[in-house]
Amino acid sequence: MYKNFIQLLSRNKKWFLLLFVVFNIISLIGLFRITINTDFALFMPKNSQALTEYEEMIKRFGSSQQLLFLIKSDQDKDVDSLEVFFLVQQALSEIEGVKLVNGPIPPVIPSGLTVEKIQNVDESNGKRIIEYISKMGSLKSFYQKEDGYYGLFTILPDEEYVDAVAQKAVSIIDKTGMAYYKSGEYYLQSSIFDYILRILLLIPPFALFFLLFIFTWKLGDIKSTFLSLLPAGIGALWTMGFLGWLSLDLSVITVLTPVFTIVMGSADGLHFMSHFKDELNSGKDKKTSLALTLEKVGWPMILTTLTTAAGFLSLLIIQSEPMRQLAFAASIGISLAGIATWIFLPLICLIFGTFKQKHKRPKEPDDPITKLLKKSMGKGSVILTLFLFAAFIPGLFLIKTDLNMINLYKPSTEIRKNMEKIETVSEGAIPIFIEYSTPDDPLNPDIAQVVLALEEQLKTSDAVSKSLSTYEIISTMNQVIFGAHYSGYPQNMARISLMVAMMQSNQPEQFNSMLIRDEGIGRMVVFPNNLSNKTLTFIEETLETHSSERITFKALGMPFIMKEMNDRIIPDQMSSILLAVGLVFILMFITLKNIKLALIGIMPIGVTLITLFGFMGYTGIELSIVTCTMASITIGVGIDYSIHLTSLFKYYYDRKVKNAADLAFDYVQKPVMANALGLALGLSSLLFSPLQFHTYLSMLMWVTMIISSFVSLTFLPTLLKKSFRDKDDSRNI
Repeated sequence: MYKNFIQLLSRNKKWFLLLFVVFNIISLIGLFRITINTDFALFMPKNSQALTEYEEMIKRFGSSQQLLFLIKSDQDKDVDSLEVFFLVQQALSEIEGVKLVNGPIPPVIPSGLTVEKIQNVDESNGKRIIEYISKMGSLKSFYQKEDGYYGLFTILPDEEYVDAVAQKAVSIIDKTGMAYYKSGEYYLQSSIFDYILRILLLIPPFALFFLLFIFTWKLGDIKSTFLSLLPAGIGALWTMGFLGWLSLDLSVITVLTPVFTIVMGSADGLHFMSHFKDELNSGKDKKTSLALTLEKVGWPMILTTLTTAAGFLSLLIIQSEPMRQLAFAASIGISLAGIATWIFLPLICLIFGTFKQKHKRPKEPDDPITKLLKKSMGKGSVILTLFLFAAFIPGLFLIKTDLNMINLYKPSTEIRKNMEKIETVSEGAIPIFIEYSTPDDPLNPDIAQVVLALEEQLKTSDAVSKSLSTYEIISTMNQVIFGAHYSGYPQNMARISLMVAMMQSNQPEQFNSMLIRDEGIGRMVVFPNNLSNKTLTFIEETLETHSSERITFKALGMPFIMKEMNDRIIPDQMSSILLAVGLVFILMFITLKNIKLALIGIMPIGVTLITLFGFMGYTGIELSIVTCTMASITIGVGIDYSIHLTSLFKYYYDRKVKNAADLAFDYVQKPVMANALGLALGLSSLLFSPLQFHTYLSMLMWVTMIISSFVSLTFLPTLLKKSFRDKDDSRNI
């Protein structure tokens, strides 16, 4: 069979080569059709209730997009700083598509029982403005810090003008020459666009470089190394071209597709070239060596391709569209890399060049790693495996699910530094919304007191730094206009109506974006101290305690949508693992045709999974929509080592060769160790990514590769020796 296949390739090599070139050209064209999607909606679960409620709020109140700029004044005095901030605020307000600019300078200041509109800022009115700002409490946007004066500008653009407004605002502020920090959902998403491009252009080349280094060490020459990596590179090209032709978006999650394809798809290429060179070195010609290589590792390569693809396909259980796209794309990439290894790698070996042969090479002494592995077999491997179970099972109970819009980025990134600076100065960077509804008049003092009490409880807790509501604005105006004796929310509707009239006259956009009086619906803006699940859960529970028949509250915003994803990830992950293990077991059973051998073969997966999740629990690495891929990688890739060893064990055992487990170990040990090291180093390229969870993936890959390769090369041979002893009589597995 294998000889006939090699003869087929040899006779029709020109046609196969032409097919190879055509595929590559079509894929290259498809690359230019790829689009990038930066929307945070990617992290939303399917049929998200939080998303539905958030979209309904936007329909009622308009876009919730906010552009935040914290500007550091270049002036030394407070009034001078207000003067330059006023000019900036005025310029931002004049941008087409801007509904409202809430800045350091209030649009009006009280003057008796009326208000005075601020037309300019100078020495004549500067001190009065400063005095008014000092009474605004958490409503103010002008801050004096040790290093100078800061102004916070919050821009509310029309939904269709967000891009234009954001770009024009940056241009205006740049021209001032003052230092500034920007935040808001728009800038978080636009930074992701730049980061995806950086990942796409830098990470795959770094991954190839690391693999080139390790594979050269194993194979001994650049040519063989290049050929071993070629199928994985071709698989990545075909996959990305395929995505382009299907018009699928590239997101912060699916951008990992070429990395996964290159790093994991290279495993079969390494095994193929390693065994091919071994056959050549034994004195056989090229065609015979290719046929014998396929006879020994052909089926294991097919099985490892299928199991790795099955591991990724198990991610279809996760209720996230980009995760399902990653599952689809990565499984396609791994499959295409497998096809390239089976068909086009032998073709390239037949067509191009010759390979150095080392006839009658003396048996090389065992290297330190091989000696350690052999020494660990037997009781030692059993003890070490039991130790891993005992040591890492407690870590399973420490796992957190806490991915949010801030810890998505590394602390060293500009966007993370901007958010932290804004939060430090203004006590808030990423807002959430609390929507309330009542059958009564929402301006009723009784209703106002409930909302104000809620605000006070949130702010006195560790959960919230500040909040902004219609009631707080009216309370502040009441105190400023009528004096400290009348602090708090007015208790008569006449005064309330006066305050509302002032707001609607001078700041109609702000009033309408916070209250729909006729419908009894309003919302307030809240700035949490952090976006952890613990903080968001506390806010939700607090809202529940303040809700009643007269007024109900619900928390809305992108952080709560991501929290919903976090809440679903553990049950989804369990279902994904069970599906992946089940698929892998079925594939192994079909290939090996022995249930006992298949059960033994999947045991290393269990050890590796427990170690992986225990390590995540101990180190505080969040289980998120991205890090959950490691379980699928662990199952899909970690089983590869077991497959190669058990398949070769079966190959020798069927032929009644003594010490079949030891021979299988000798044959696969170096390729397995080289591949494990190559995969770990390959994903270490993710350390160059600006996204935090990519660093976590790199760390987890090292844990997975070390444990899965070690257990597969020590504990697995031990089990095989104990379960299948050498027999003199004829016996098939």
